Amino acid sequence: MRQNPAARPLLLALIAALATVSMGGGCRSRTPDDVQPTDVVPVSTIIDPARAEAAPQVTPHPVRFTDVTADAGVRWTYHNGATGRHLFVETTGGGIAFFDYDNDGLLDIVAIQSGPVPGAKETEKRFSTRNALYRNRGDGTFVDVTAGSGLDAYTGYGQAVAVGDYDNDGWSDLYVTAYGGNHLFRNNGGKGTFTDVTRRAGVSGTAEEMPWPLSAAWGDYDNDGHLDLFVTHYVRWSPALDKPCPSVDGSPSYCRPQVYEPSRSRLYRNNGDGTFRDVTQRAGLDRLRGKAMGVVWLDYDGDDRLDLFVTNDTMPNFLLRNNGDGTFTDRAILAGVAFGDQGESLSGMGIGRGDYDNDGREDLFVVNFSGQPKSVYRNAGGGLFESLSYRTNVASTNLQFLGFGLECLDYDLDGYKDLVVGNGHVLDHMDTATAGSSYEQSQQLLHNQRDGTFADDQRSLGDLVKPRVTRGVAVGDYDNDGDEDVLMVSQTGPLQLYRNDGGNRNHWINLRLEGVRGSRDAVGAKVTLRAGTLRQTQWVRGGSSYCSYSDTRLTFGLGDRARVEGLEIRWPGGRIQKLGPLAADRFYRIREGAAPVPAPEQPPLDSGPPD
Repeated sequence: MRQNPAARPLLLALIAALATVSMGGGCRSRTPDDVQPTDVVPVSTIIDPARAEAAPQVTPHPVRFTDVTADAGVRWTYHNGATGRHLFVETTGGGIAFFDYDNDGLLDIVAIQSGPVPGAKETEKRFSTRNALYRNRGDGTFVDVTAGSGLDAYTGYGQAVAVGDYDNDGWSDLYVTAYGGNHLFRNNGGKGTFTDVTRRAGVSGTAEEMPWPLSAAWGDYDNDGHLDLFVTHYVRWSPALDKPCPSVDGSPSYCRPQVYEPSRSRLYRNNGDGTFRDVTQRAGLDRLRGKAMGVVWLDYDGDDRLDLFVTNDTMPNFLLRNNGDGTFTDRAILAGVAFGDQGESLSGMGIGRGDYDNDGREDLFVVNFSGQPKSVYRNAGGGLFESLSYRTNVASTNLQFLGFGLECLDYDLDGYKDLVVGNGHVLDHMDTATAGSSYEQSQQLLHNQRDGTFADDQRSLGDLVKPRVTRGVAVGDYDNDGDEDVLMVSQTGPLQLYRNDGGNRNHWINLRLEGVRGSRDAVGAKVTLRAGTLRQTQWVRGGSSYCSYSDTRLTFGLGDRARVEGLEIRWPGGRIQKLGPLAADRFYRIREGAAPVPAPEQPPLDSGPPD
């Protein structure tokens, strides 16, 4: 009898639930010797630039990502405060965001600093504590406006940043997670200043014992028109609890996650008056313990209620179904997203979300530890996912890479979602531990082949081929030329901006949505587009990747199609709005219930894709 594909994840998950056992504790670091022989393939984590340049072209037009950091005036370095003691907390941070703080249609940049590690000695406090805020000038360059912005205050050992208009005043606010306590910064009307309102808002997170928050995401789970906040927590760690974990040759190294106990993530409900209530227990989430690293809000079952997908390190992932009464139920095992293709717990980190096969349902992508395949969970409908990591060829794209940042984007604008992956190991001795492995690693572009598979696109990497220890990754069209660019930050390394050159040889359309009945950010709104035979669906996101935040405008690639025949928007709460036709190669703003209008970033009407 032929098996129903939708039943496969359920079968694998049930088998895994019975058979999976813990990888165990111990204080020895994970080295290549710890990886099972079937996990490792003999390939390098560094891509030869010459070979990449000569690799086959898999895009319809040549594309290249160019490092424009210096020319753009971006000069900032992230410091994890490493002391040589290999404190576990040093491995995770690096949060960045593309967002438009002054509503001028130009993407600005914020980057969160860690600095001295918790409990650092005075002699070790030589690292910068300075966050960074860069304003986009609109000519391809940025100016550092951190001084006097309010973000120049010390925010602790920073980890991540999430962007959301929590008070619906039309201006994007910032939530910064940090070991020991978080910060909510209210945007003061686009003036370039922010006010720390954490104490009044009640979202510091300091009530949690030994809090180590990582990623955060905004989403209106109760459909009351106000953005709520979910914050992932990693493990129970403190300087006093840090354990010595020597590598196999006796040298100091970082511990494996199994050494530390899991923690509990937090859910904050927006009261609508500038304050929040911790509803973790009320929502039934206090019983869940995990080592959470990434989080996204999504309506995976199509019931007009936002659910949560959370990745866990060395533990099963969570898929928290919104029950509609303020509570959530973990359905990850039954839905098929708790484990990998072989029914094993993986080291889930960054999350990408997007409809890669254009069937109108949102799929999930996860990057994992080296020696583990990247995960592809195809939404099969009916609340079920298929685990297709190998069938999509994503699993086989260099198993020795260790991914953190991950985003979906259509970098060649052919109408199908691709992937960009930020790689970099956590073990700083990897260069000498084994042949073919490294601490610094090349980045990856996985091109959607439009047949349900992806190809490792080395030719388009350009300057992304340079080895880095990447953590945060964000995407967005900072130069408003139609194609999406990439922002990355690495461990004790510079913030770097990569311009997409060549993607806009295809047609495109860019939409910014504004909610009226729901939250102003319209998080969760679903847009279905028709252009000739092409049909695409995207959702307004309130978070993705790892510890970072990408542009919430929706960029649709159209290939050679010069106009959009129709749009259907399903606003949060279920209201349907139909629009069209619309000209391609344009930026539009759409307010709920109103007709599209040209956006401030609109190029001249006689412009179009370059020859």
